[in-house]
Amino acid sequence: MGNAFNKPAAQEAPWPHTPNDKRSDAWCAPGVDEDPVGPQGGGKQLVLVARPVGKFKASDFKVLETPVPTELKDGEALVQNILVSLDPTHRIWASTAKQYMPCVGLNTVMRAGTVGKVVKTTDEKAMPVGAYVSAFGGVQDYVVAPIATLNAVVPDVPLSYNHSIFSAIIGLTAWVGTNICAPAAGKTVVISGAAGAVGSVAGQICKNRGARVIGIAGTPAKCAWLTDELGFDGAINYKTDDVATKLKELAPDGVDSYFDNVGGVISETVLLQFNNFGNFAFCGCIQGYNQEDPTKQTATLSNFEIILMRRIRMQGFVCVDHVADIGAAMAEIGGYVKAGTVKFNEDIVEAPLDDYVATVNKLYDGTNTGKLMMKINEE
Repeated sequence: MGNAFNKPAAQEAPWPHTPNDKRSDAWCAPGVDEDPVGPQGGGKQLVLVARPVGKFKASDFKVLETPVPTELKDGEALVQNILVSLDPTHRIWASTAKQYMPCVGLNTVMRAGTVGKVVKTTDEKAMPVGAYVSAFGGVQDYVVAPIATLNAVVPDVPLSYNHSIFSAIIGLTAWVGTNICAPAAGKTVVISGAAGAVGSVAGQICKNRGARVIGIAGTPAKCAWLTDELGFDGAINYKTDDVATKLKELAPDGVDSYFDNVGGVISETVLLQFNNFGNFAFCGCIQGYNQEDPTKQTATLSNFEIILMRRIRMQGFVCVDHVADIGAAMAEIGGYVKAGTVKFNEDIVEAPLDDYVATVNKLYDGTNTGKLMMKINEE
């Protein structure tokens, strides 16, 4: 994988504004409500024009054709986006719900991680034309960004890996949550959303560290993939199984750790079978992302007191807080990939930006089959 992850700390900031921007040190702080600027760029652009109610709809967005920028400020580069990462958090970003980043501003380009190719630069030495980079480039053809916010892709692997196994959003998130779970021989880890891009990688890291792993997913095919292909010790289909009964069968000695991607009733069920002093890594709450009222809290636990009674350590986490650890994370994950003990799926949809809504909604109806991304331009 070369040394692509050994970058100076100043270049690891995931927020696409210059270090001197007054927002750059507070973009993830409570009280910063909206980013009124969004990713800058041109060509075809997908702009958020209405706050979504329920699932994303075509009327929430407008596709614009704008000139491709020809003038750059010192320290900037123009990148043609090739792959756009589609992640469950897009629905949160588009809402007004309190979150870990400012919500996407209305009439700005929809935020998204991207992988693309530098086509113009103001510093050929630091960022040469032809270099492939990852960025928060947004759902658009071209992005203009400070060179300091662009990250070199991992060498000698497909570009798509930079959105999946070797990305901060997928690989690093899985690794950080696994560390919170503290898997070890003799321990049982349960993962919800286990067939998803993050959950499937997290489960395999846990297996490589010696733990028993039980995954919760939503179709027979996904459950079979977890056990037959990824080596999970058991799988529960939450749509057809009684989760409590099946979990007791698969984990008769109780649950030691839980990697939660969905929240809600499934999390309440898992909590009831926790052992004392267990670990709860709270990664996501996808079951509530498409609610109609963005101010309503969806992660409420009716049995919250179990955290006290079982003395459970519960921690929410977001990958942007852990970019300094990406080198260690990718070294471990890369070793597993090379050894064949971590596998992953990618769902790459070649489509114009006009198909964004239909494509991103695959995340919420469960029809995607791996890390979801759109390919909007050729390499």
